[in-house]
Amino acid sequence: MPLYTVFGLQIDSELLVPWLLPGRNRAADVRIRLGSVPTALPEPLGKGGYFEATRDTFLFRVTDLARFLVVKGQEITIDRVPDSSEHLLRTFLLGSAFGALLHQRGLLVMHASSIQTARGAALFVGPSGQGKSTLMAALVDRGYAMLADDVTAIEVDSPSGPQAFGSFPRMRLSAEAAARLNYQIETLPRVPNSDKYLVPVDPFCGDALPVHAVFALNVHEASSITLAPVDAVDRFAIVGNNTYRYGFLEALGLRQMHFQAAAQLAKAVHVSRITRPASPFMLDELVDRLELEFGGPVSATQQIEQEVR
Repeated sequence: MPLYTVFGLQIDSELLVPWLLPGRNRAADVRIRLGSVPTALPEPLGKGGYFEATRDTFLFRVTDLARFLVVKGQEITIDRVPDSSEHLLRTFLLGSAFGALLHQRGLLVMHASSIQTARGAALFVGPSGQGKSTLMAALVDRGYAMLADDVTAIEVDSPSGPQAFGSFPRMRLSAEAAARLNYQIETLPRVPNSDKYLVPVDPFCGDALPVHAVFALNVHEASSITLAPVDAVDRFAIVGNNTYRYGFLEALGLRQMHFQAAAQLAKAVHVSRITRPASPFMLDELVDRLELEFGGPVSATQQIEQEVR
């Protein structure tokens, strides 16, 4: 019986991960085990400073914490340092380890925050500091359910069009953003190597949703907010340049597959560029503007109808 569900997958895990939703009554897609992991792979296709890979196997190392071995998109083995932090283990498991696993499973893995709207999933991408998590938190306050924060996994070959999968009900917020939105963070864990905190989220959507649109966030020195569609070349660039852990793809020999998936998503969905003032943020005005694009949050009645289907 799977213990958890995340990214549309059923997870049987020896490591407790209370951030995840309970599993559903079907066979496990992925198994997480605690055990021995080699320090290196024989004849890797590619490697980086902390990882190496063959076509079916991905190994990465976190100093003083653990080694993670990801195999064929089906199994993750964690070789942990004795008495290492379980909070850190969960963070790297649901970040880099699952990022590699989702790549292995042929999904398009984007460095994006995403929410549920009446028209489907809306994704927000952009460099660090552009306000992705702050914007998503403000939309959650307006009644929109969070789908994913930081990592959004997409199946581009679904018969009904690209589908984005829910992750787990936690988002990363800086102290400044939390104060702006009245979140209490004093007792919450910090995100490793970051000034952000891991904040519980409600409402949250754990289901797969059709992708409605991708929004690229930018800032400028003007005093206005602009929202404009982009042409075909820029659509592909926005999708391709916001891939999660792009270096992993090269090591796994999956760059061509990723190119095709990114092109397919860019062609299938709306892609727009949002530009806002660097200061002030104009957060309420930006949310007002986006709500016109979303058709509003999903109502309680619509949510029940979707769960029944």
